[in-house]
Amino acid sequence: MCLLAFRKGQILLVFLTLISTELVAQKKAELVAPGIISTGQDYCTTLTPKGDTMYFVRTSEEGVDAIMISNLINGKWGQPRQVSFTGTFNDTDPLLTPDGKSMYFMTNRNADQKGWKEDFDIWVVDLVDNDWGSPYRLPDFINTSFTEGFPSTTSGGNLYFFRANKPGHSEQDIWYSEKVGGGFDIPQKLGNQINTEKWDGHPFVSANEEFMIFYSNRDGGYGSCDLYISFLKNGEWTKAQNLGPTVNSEHCDMVPFVSRDNQTLYFTRIEDGKRNIFQVSFERIFNRLASLK
Repeated sequence: MCLLAFRKGQILLVFLTLISTELVAQKKAELVAPGIISTGQDYCTTLTPKGDTMYFVRTSEEGVDAIMISNLINGKWGQPRQVSFTGTFNDTDPLLTPDGKSMYFMTNRNADQKGWKEDFDIWVVDLVDNDWGSPYRLPDFINTSFTEGFPSTTSGGNLYFFRANKPGHSEQDIWYSEKVGGGFDIPQKLGNQINTEKWDGHPFVSANEEFMIFYSNRDGGYGSCDLYISFLKNGEWTKAQNLGPTVNSEHCDMVPFVSRDNQTLYFTRIEDGKRNIFQVSFERIFNRLASLK
C-alpha cells in the first residue's frame, strides 16, 4: 500500500514537473521594442524574409496612419522612419510577399491618388532598385465599394484578405483569390470552418499555405477579440482553433504575422485605447495545435 502510494506520488510529481517545465518554457507575449516600435499608437507588423527589417503602422497625432520602417542593428530595432510612398493617406495593413519584393497594403486613397475615399482598397507596391516604386491598385473584382484589407500572399501568389459585409468598417469575412497567370481569379469567401456570423479578419497565411492565423470576436474567446489558427488539410481548411492564453488576453489581440522561419508570432494588442505590437515564441504553440488538426 505504501509502495503504491509512493509510486502514485512519483507519477504526480513527474506530471507536475512536466506542467511546470511547459509553463516556464513557453513565455507569454512581450512588447516589441517599447518606446521605439511600441509607443501606444502602433500596430500591424511585417518583416523581410531575413527578419532584419520591420514594417509597421503608426498613427500620427493628426490621426493619419502611415507605414514605418525599422532596421535591426546589433540585435536591437532602430528608430523608425516613414516609407517613401506613405503619409498623405491612411495606409495600413502592410504585408510583404514571401520573397520580400512586393508589399500589399490597404489604403483609402482614390484610384488617381488625388484624394481620399470612404472605404479602403488593396494596393501593391514593388521594390525597384532597392527602393519602393509607385503603388498601384488591384482590379475592381477584388476591390469593391466595401472595404477590403489585410492582403496576405503565398509563395504561389494566392491572395487572402478580408472584405467588409457592409459599407465602412463593419462585419467582415475572409476571402481567397487564386493566382492565375499574371493576375487573380474571382475571389471566393471561405467556408464556416473559418468565417462565422461575427467579425473574422486579418488572415495571415504562411508562405507554403500550410496554416492561417486570423482574428475573430466569436464567442468563447479570452477577450474582445482573439487570434485563431486553421490548417490546410487535403485542400480544405480545418476548424479554427484558439491560440490560447499564451497569446490571447482579456483585451483585443489581432493583426498576426509569423516570421519566415516560423519561430516568432507578432501581433497587435489593443488595451485601454492604446495599440502596441507584441511577440511570442511560436514553435511550441504551432506544434501543439498542429497535432490536434
